[in-house]
Order: sequence, then C-alpha cells, then structure tokens
Amino acid sequence: MFEKNIFVNTKRRRNNMNINKRKNAFTLIELIAVLVIMAIIALIATPLVMNIIRKARISADKRSVDAYGRSIELAIAGYLLDTGKFPTEVSQLTIEYSGSQVVCSTTQINTDSSVYLADCTVAGRSVDNYTYGEDKTPPAPTYAAYQVGDQVTYNSINYYVIKDSDTTEDSVTLLKAEPLTVAEVNEYGAGHVNRYTSSSVGTAYDSNGYGGMQYYSSGECLHDGYHNGCRSDYETSEIKYVVDAWKNAEAPAASEARLITIDDLTTNLGYEYNEQATSTEYRNTESTPSWVHNSNYSYWTMTPAQDSAHDVLSVTHSATVMGHAYKTADNYDVVRPVITISKSNLSS
Repeated sequence: MFEKNIFVNTKRRRNNMNINKRKNAFTLIELIAVLVIMAIIALIATPLVMNIIRKARISADKRSVDAYGRSIELAIAGYLLDTGKFPTEVSQLTIEYSGSQVVCSTTQINTDSSVYLADCTVAGRSVDNYTYGEDKTPPAPTYAAYQVGDQVTYNSINYYVIKDSDTTEDSVTLLKAEPLTVAEVNEYGAGHVNRYTSSSVGTAYDSNGYGGMQYYSSGECLHDGYHNGCRSDYETSEIKYVVDAWKNAEAPAASEARLITIDDLTTNLGYEYNEQATSTEYRNTESTPSWVHNSNYSYWTMTPAQDSAHDVLSVTHSATVMGHAYKTADNYDVVRPVITISKSNLSS
C-alpha cells in the first residue's frame, strides 16, 4: 500500500512538472504576435532613427561649411597684412582648414573682406540651399532704354537710333541724321579722295551739298562700262578712311564707326528682299521709318551686292536698296556714318 502511494505521488509530481513546463513556454501564435509587434516597432523606429542621423549629418556639414568660410576670411586678413592688397580670387590665399573637404560652386570675396559661399558639398555630399555669409554684389546698373527712331544728340550732332536696346545694355547704335558734307569729306579724306567736280569721276561732290564719293579702293572709280577702280571691300576702301577720320574728330567716344549694313536695314528697319527684282534689291515696308532714306541723296552701305565684285548695296533716294558703283543722275552715293556709343554720352 505504501509503495502504491509513492508511485501515485511520483506520477502526480511528474504531471505537475509537465503542466508547469507547458505554462512557461510560448505557443506558435504568441511567437508570431511578438514578431509582428517587433516588426511594427522597427518600421516606426527606423525612419525616426535615420532622420536623426540625417539631421546630425546635415548639421555637421553646415558646421564644416561655416568653418571653411571662417578659414577663408582669416586667410583674407592674413593676405591683407602680408601684401597690403585686397585679394580678388581665392586661389591667391593660403587657407588653413583641416575639416571635411568643402567645395562650393560660388566662392565670392566681398569688398568688406567677408566671404559668401553657396552651392556647397561636404565630402561629396550636397548641403542643399545652405549658404555662408551674405552676397554683397552690387546690383547690376540700369541704363536708359531707347527705341528705333528715337532722336538723340552727341557732340552737337543729331542721330537716329537704329538698334533697340534695353536697360541692361550700355551701348546703342545710331545713324547720323544727315550725311557728311562736301567740306567734311574733303577734310577727312584729304589725300585719299579725289576733289574733282567732274560728273564722271568719283569725287567729294554732290549737287545737294552732301559729300558724294565713289566706293573705290585705289585710283579713280570711273563708270566706263567696267567700273575701273571700283571695289566692294569696305575694309580697304577710301570710304572707310573717311569714316575713321571723321570718327576720330567728331565721335571720339564711339566704340566703332562704320557704314550701315543690310542686316541693320532688314533686322531693325523693316527692309525686305525683293524676289521679283532682276538684280539684287531690297524694298522698304510699312514698318520702315521715313528718315532711313532721303529724296535728296543715296548713301552707301558696307554690304557688297550679291555676286558682284564691284557693286555695293546703297540706300537710294527712292527708298530701295540696290547695287551701285558709280554716280547716278545728280545724286552721288554719299557717306552717312553709323556709330555705336555708350548711352552716357547722349542727350535726347
């Protein structure tokens, strides 16, 4: 009986132990639930941790840019002490900086010895929209705006504006209101221009008192059927000599002086090519200003006529543009200069 009780008690203890073991273990469902909870926590926590790391990196990169900027400013101060001069480029400086590599697309030395840095990378990483210092570049100057046809005066000579300009440009292109006079062509072409008054020789003469002359490079330009002496090369022509001499005397502030071109006439002054003409010809349109031509004279351009070795396009007294090489009727092709000049020299 005693032995039987011992057996029963032992069996009960074993059963109790097994029950306790089962109570202390996790079921499969419980394990899955724990893993799901851990995954959710990871999904929530990882972006937060990564964002903290990213912000810390950006903050560190910004400090690197600041340190680099201060190093440049110290180098500027040292350069001034050593040379007594103000540096104009960072390459002139010896910069003592030992942090992460900083490269900036904009590295500007201001006139007060401060530095402006923008579009920087630190160890190859972009520091978006972060700048060091202040951009103290003076604002771009603005200039008066002129339109085609505006009348202006320079050195007591009247001109018309032939090229649009705007407030960002300092220069303007002008056409002299009246051609050079006979006296001016004779004066500025001394030694280069024939002074005869013969109707068959290219001279500084015109029946209206303007300075008429032929477009020739050497000798006399006669109209004898072969245009002897006539050339279409402005750079070697006697007219260029006259225009250059006139500029030096009457328009010294101009950056250039020349004759008008067909590009001026078609781009800015409304002329268009006449496809029906039997020879090279451009005609005026409704948009062509009346002052571009004058019934009292024809005047030279510096553009050769198409496929001609001696004819040069001329704005005629009848408003067309066509090839000339010699005197026509009582109107010589005269000299009407174009200049390009700074607006500060003009008065309207």
